[in-house]
Amino acid sequence: MKCSFMFIGVILFSRIVIAQTNTYSSPEPIQNTVPSKMNQETANPFKGFGTPWKNSRALNIDNYYSPKIQGATEVGNVMLLRGVITNRRHMVRATLPFVSVATPAGYKSGIGNFNIFDIIRLTNDSARVHFGIGPLVSIPSATSSALGVNLWQFGGSALIAHIAPSGVIVGGLATYRTSVFGNDAGQNNGGYLTFQPALLLSIANGLYGRSMGATCIFDFNNKKTLIPLGIGIGQIFKAGNAIVNIFIEPAFSVYSEGENLPAYQILMGIYFFWLKDRKQANVLVD
Repeated sequence: MKCSFMFIGVILFSRIVIAQTNTYSSPEPIQNTVPSKMNQETANPFKGFGTPWKNSRALNIDNYYSPKIQGATEVGNVMLLRGVITNRRHMVRATLPFVSVATPAGYKSGIGNFNIFDIIRLTNDSARVHFGIGPLVSIPSATSSALGVNLWQFGGSALIAHIAPSGVIVGGLATYRTSVFGNDAGQNNGGYLTFQPALLLSIANGLYGRSMGATCIFDFNNKKTLIPLGIGIGQIFKAGNAIVNIFIEPAFSVYSEGENLPAYQILMGIYFFWLKDRKQANVLVD
């Protein structure tokens, strides 16, 4: 919980400092697409937006705070530190979780399992809907068995994204992994599927509405299912050579099966993007 309050402070401080700049751009799609130049003469702020596979680098911080967990009185918190590297064909994302959960022996806090995927775009540059798939690996780096399985897991990931002329972004990210080998014989090898739908709508001056932080979970090993719905708001702006995206998105559970699942969550995030092509960056965000 302390981690969540510190994260709120970081977001607010960043917003106050960077808000002194008056340059805004429109929201990024699913993972690491970079916003287009704002054009007051057109109703479509995503003109020239391109695909999620831009030549760029990104540092993303997502924080999921769960003030209400079904079947428990305790709270939970997960902070995800993510690095993203993309080019015209590949999107590589590495995630290191910092987890705080309640156990019968009290709260456990520490590092979860490190995971990385590479989504390879299969569509052409001119396609209206972009799609990619690729491999995923999860490394047993958790500092406690309560924070992650002590098993190597392998699987795949898939991303679909469509940027409509009206300024609406629709898409989704799916991942699947299953345990292959490791040192913990007491943990089964069941599959773990997630799906993160994405819907973003530009409002004005870099302000946008969003529903993309709530992740559906299908834990076949532990027979748990969570289908949440999130509705939030975000702001995109430029700070030096970086494009910054901050947002907040509350989410509540539409359907759940199993214990220790969040009844509702509050997602907060701050993303930093850097385009490798400086000329492209000037065209997109100036």
